[in-house]
Amino acid sequence: MKNLRVLFVCTHNGTRSRIAEEFAKLSADGRIDAHSASFESENIGSLPISVMAEIGIALQRSPPISIFERIKDHESFDYVIALCDPDSHEQVPIFLTTVDKLYHKTSQRLNWFIPNFRSISGTDEDKKTRARQIRDEIETKVLDFLSQLGIDSDFS
Repeated sequence: MKNLRVLFVCTHNGTRSRIAEEFAKLSADGRIDAHSASFESENIGSLPISVMAEIGIALQRSPPISIFERIKDHESFDYVIALCDPDSHEQVPIFLTTVDKLYHKTSQRLNWFIPNFRSISGTDEDKKTRARQIRDEIETKVLDFLSQLGIDSDFS
């Protein structure tokens, strides 16, 4: 049986989607094909890289593949999970549903409301604490999602 394909999408530079992809890959241990994409092509900042390194995950600074590249390559996914922060006025990209229809594939669409690392403010320690909370929130969402698929994880 073919693995489920899951795409995590961020509205900005892909930090949250990359973190979700990493947690999904580690937690599912090859039982799903996890990918990430973003709308902007900025490098990932040092704060998310730092808090991921604290738990032994080397997050690459380079941005994930552009959502437009994935569309151009006619990729299809069983699940498309948008990670956005309405408090930062981010909008969930509506056209992703249309893309699924173009390829005659019925994908499940999920929206996860996750704060943006860009919205973190305060002292350096405050920023690090908040970044850890966002990281942990993404991990929890990924583990809950995998559990709903019947995939249990030993990672965490």
